[in-house]
Amino acid sequence: MLAEADQIEAESSTVTAPKGAKARLRTLDDLDRRTKAAQATFELRDQLASDLGGMEQLSAMEREIVDGAALLGAMIKDAGATYLSGDPVDLGEFMALTNAQRRLLADVGLQRRARDVTPTLQDIIAGRAA
Repeated sequence: MLAEADQIEAESSTVTAPKGAKARLRTLDDLDRRTKAAQATFELRDQLASDLGGMEQLSAMEREIVDGAALLGAMIKDAGATYLSGDPVDLGEFMALTNAQRRLLADVGLQRRARDVTPTLQDIIAGRAA
């Protein structure tokens, strides 16, 4: 599905650690962000977080949902591009991805939230001192 699916699949198959060794768990923050898939994921994640008032306003649970929705978004875009280029796409997988993303987005809300721009006491003091 993803252009880099073979690479991701090969890397994920190495996650199983030998007996007695620790498995290395990777996160989105571990990525170097050079691949198109990573760039699309981080761009969507930042847009979603901004629509929800900024990353700093999100709870840990909301950040996890935003990360998941952004990752699914990159996978959906890749599948759409694959389809539009004339290559076959598994419709069941595509629908599962879009449905999963819709549910995650519904969990955090589909309406934009205002960002809190109220200056802090430190901001006011710094502004007067300047």
